[in-house]
Amino acid sequence: MSKSPNGHLMTESFDGKAEAFLDKHRETIRKQAEIMLAHSGADIARMSTEDIQKLLFEFQVHQIELEMQNEELNRAHQELTASRDSYAQLYDASPIGYLTLNAAGIIQKANVAAASLLGCLKEELINKRLSQFIDPPDHNNYYLFLHGLLSQKTEQVLSAKIRKSCGSSTPPECQYIQLCEETRWPQPCDKNNHVTYIECRARVIYVDNNVSQICLVIHDVTERKQAQETIACLNDKLEQKIRRQTSELTLTNLSLVKKIEELRCSKHQLLEREAKLNSIFNASVEGIITIDMTDIIVSANAAVETIFGYKPEELIGCNINKLMPSSPREDNHCNASRTVKMGSQIREIEGIRKNGSIVPLDLSVAEFSIDNMCYFTNIVRDISLRKYQELQDKAHLDELAHVTRLGLMGEMASGIAHEVNQPLAAISSYTQASLNLMRSENPDVIKLTEILSKTQQQALRAGRIIHRMREFVKSHAKHRSTADLNTLIRNATDLCIAELKQNGIKLTLKLENNLPPIDVDHIQIEQVLINLIRNSVDVLKSLPVNQQRQLSICSELILNNGIQVRVKDNGPGLNEEQQQKILTPFYTTKADGMGMGLSISRSLISAHDGNLHFNSQSGKGTTFYFTLPVRRKSNERN
Repeated sequence: MSKSPNGHLMTESFDGKAEAFLDKHRETIRKQAEIMLAHSGADIARMSTEDIQKLLFEFQVHQIELEMQNEELNRAHQELTASRDSYAQLYDASPIGYLTLNAAGIIQKANVAAASLLGCLKEELINKRLSQFIDPPDHNNYYLFLHGLLSQKTEQVLSAKIRKSCGSSTPPECQYIQLCEETRWPQPCDKNNHVTYIECRARVIYVDNNVSQICLVIHDVTERKQAQETIACLNDKLEQKIRRQTSELTLTNLSLVKKIEELRCSKHQLLEREAKLNSIFNASVEGIITIDMTDIIVSANAAVETIFGYKPEELIGCNINKLMPSSPREDNHCNASRTVKMGSQIREIEGIRKNGSIVPLDLSVAEFSIDNMCYFTNIVRDISLRKYQELQDKAHLDELAHVTRLGLMGEMASGIAHEVNQPLAAISSYTQASLNLMRSENPDVIKLTEILSKTQQQALRAGRIIHRMREFVKSHAKHRSTADLNTLIRNATDLCIAELKQNGIKLTLKLENNLPPIDVDHIQIEQVLINLIRNSVDVLKSLPVNQQRQLSICSELILNNGIQVRVKDNGPGLNEEQQQKILTPFYTTKADGMGMGLSISRSLISAHDGNLHFNSQSGKGTTFYFTLPVRRKSNERN
C-alpha cells in the first residue's frame, strides 16, 4: 500500500469503488432470485414434503454457488488491490514523468518524477495549471498543443521550456556556457530560476461519463539540447577552419596549375609547330581550322578567307566562337566544335562572316593528339548554294500544295455550299419568326430572346465554315506552331463532312486523349489529312450501294516519342502493281487524277520529320498512316 498522500487517496478511492461493485452485485443477484421465484409459480403451502425437500436442496445448491461466487469476487478484489498497489509503486517509482490533466489543462495526478522535473511536491501540483510551469514564450505552442489533442484525438508532441528553482547548485546551462563561448543558449544562467527543456507526448482518453482526460509523458531533454547546441557550435568552428584551409589550398593549387601550364606550353611549343600538319588540305576548297582544348584557334588555311572573310593570321589566338557560336543544345557551355568531338559525322551549323552575315556550313571534325594534348581540326564547307536550292524546292512545294488545296476546295465546293445554306436558311426562318413575335400585341420577350440566340449560333456556324475555307485555300508562308493533332483531325473532317454524307460513308473517330502537343504547320497537316480522306472517299464510291461504306481515323502515342495517325477504309484495296507505284509522283488510279496528292502529302510529312506509309490487301481495304514527332522541351532541342 502506497504511503504517500496521493497513494492513500488512490487506495481509498479504489476501496470505495470495490465495495460499491460488490454491493451492486449482491443486489443484482437478489433481484434475479426474486424474479425467478415469482415466475416459478410455486406455492410452498400446497407442496408436498418431498417437493419442499427438493426445493430446499436447490436453495442450498444456489447458496453454495453464491458463496463460491462471493469468494471469487473477494479473491478478485484482493488481486485488484495488489495490482493497484503495484501500479501505484511503479507510477511513483518511474524515472519518467507522468501527468494526468483535465480538458482545461489542470493537473489531476502526477508521479514523483514529474514533480521533481517541475520543481514541486506532488501535493502542490494537484489542481494547478500546467501552463504555470511553461516558459511564457512557449505558451502559444502549449495552447496549440492542447487544442490539437482535444480536436484531433491523436497523439501530439510538444517541445517547450519550463522554469524551476535550482537551489544553490550550478545549473547545466552554466556548464554549457563555459563549454562553448559562442553559444546560442537563449537565457543567461540564474541560480534561482533556470530553464529546463522538456518534450511532452500526450493522448486523450475517456473515463466515466465520457469525460476526457489528457495523459501526458514528460521527458527532460535538456542534456540533449545542450549537446546539440555544443555540436552545432563545434561544427561552425570546424566549417570555418575547413573553409579557411580550402581557400588557402585553392590558391596554392591555382598557382601550381598556372605554373604547370606555362611549363607545358614552353616545353612543347617547338614540338607543336613541327607536328602540325602544315600541308593538310592547303589547296582544298574547304576551310580547315585547328583548335586546342580551350577552343583557341592555332591554325587556319587560305580557304577560310573565302568562307568567312578573315585572313588566317587574323584568327590565330582567337576563340572558335568568333566563327562558329555556341550551340543552344550545349546550354551555352560548350562551343559548336565540342558537340562533335567524339565523332566524325558531318552536321550543319551556322557560321558568322567578318561582315556579320550568317553563312550555312557543313562541319566535320578530325581529332589528333601530341604528347597527350588533344587538338581538333574543324573542316567546314560553304553550303549557301545548296541551302538556296532547298529553299527554292520548298517554295515550289508550297506552291504545288496551294494549287492542290484550290483543286480540293473546288471539288468540295458543292458540299460546302450545302453546309453554308443550312445555317443561312435557319437564320431566315428564325428572323421571320422574330418579326412575327414583334408584331404581336404582347410579344413574348423570353421566346424572342431564345430565337435570336439560335439565329446568332447559326450565323457563327456559317462564319466558321467560311473561315475554315479561307484559311485552308489562302497561300501562306511556312509557319510552325504548337498544335493539338486531334483538333487538326476534327478540322479536316469538318471540311469533308458534306462529301461523306453525300456518299453515305460512315465516319468513325478513335482519337487517344491527352496526346502531347506537336510543332507543325497546321494547314499543311490538315491538307495531308484531307488528301487521305478524299482518296478514301473516291475509293468507297465504287462500292455497291447495298454495302456499308466505312472510314475510320485513329490517333495514338507510339514508341520513340511519336504520334501515329491511321486513315482506314473498307474499299477494294490495292493490287501489287498499284502498291509499288502509289506514292510516286504523277501516278494515279483515278480517271481525272493528277497523281500529286500522295506525293505532296509524303513530302509535307517528311518536312515535319515524319513518315507516311500504307498497308493494303486486295478486297480488304487500305490503311494510310503517318507519324509525327511530339514537341520537344526546350532543354531537349538542338
